[in-house]
Amino acid sequence: MSQRFVCSAVLRSFQSGLRRALALGVATLVFLVVPNASAQEISALATIQHNGILSVALYNDFAPFSDNGKGIDVDLAHALAAKLGVKATLVWFNAGDDVDGDLRKMVWKGTQINGPADLMMHAPVDQQYMAKVKQAKIFAPYHRERFAIARKLAALPTLDNLEPFEKLPFGVEGESMGAMVMLSADGGRYREKLKIFKSSGDAIKALKAGEVAAVLGQQGELESGLQGDPGYAIDQPPNQLLKMQQWRVGLAVKADSEDLAKALEAAMNELLADGTVKRIVQQHGLTDREP
Repeated sequence: MSQRFVCSAVLRSFQSGLRRALALGVATLVFLVVPNASAQEISALATIQHNGILSVALYNDFAPFSDNGKGIDVDLAHALAAKLGVKATLVWFNAGDDVDGDLRKMVWKGTQINGPADLMMHAPVDQQYMAKVKQAKIFAPYHRERFAIARKLAALPTLDNLEPFEKLPFGVEGESMGAMVMLSADGGRYREKLKIFKSSGDAIKALKAGEVAAVLGQQGELESGLQGDPGYAIDQPPNQLLKMQQWRVGLAVKADSEDLAKALEAAMNELLADGTVKRIVQQHGLTDREP
């Protein structure tokens, strides 16, 4: 065998081995990259199921939905977690100046103290608002809220219009849409008798104490605060603007948590279909209003 042939044979063998090594390397690289890419796509749900925990952000001091460890949103959080085969851990926070801030600190960014939760309850399911929110995905409405007026029957037996509030004191939560409407309604005729409270809960306490004849607020909070007391009535407000204001509430997750959103939406649909949501809402003294 000539020296040239031996060298050529060795070279061909080396090149063949190199090609096999490269092919093996590429195959190994593909093996490593593809599962990682797949894991990236399902990371939100996969991580939750691996850890067995769904962290859920809930508003503080927001009865009957979430207050002192109890409420509609608390029960729903546990029910949703159970549907995913995990347990819920509750992350409590105080409402900020607006929903944007709440979503920022509890859904997609977090704070210096706490990271964001997997899920936030009671997010506004409004198409115009949702179109503006890029970092969070809002979906799965489970309740419809609206304004109402709770009145003490002894002080205000009927309520066909707003005229009684020119003479009778009435309460409303400050920095709310209800307060803004009543301050400007009918040219400001009711400002003198309007009493501003820190919360709807404080306004309801004033109603029970006889300090005001009526309270304007979210119907759910009014129903929860009065618990069907026969000395009070809850009506739709005799004001077209307030009557038209109804909004749905649902869930919010980080925008790229598509797998988690799909799983939670399916779970909520099941809870709505089997009557679980209705039962929870009614257990907390509210009229169930389907979204």
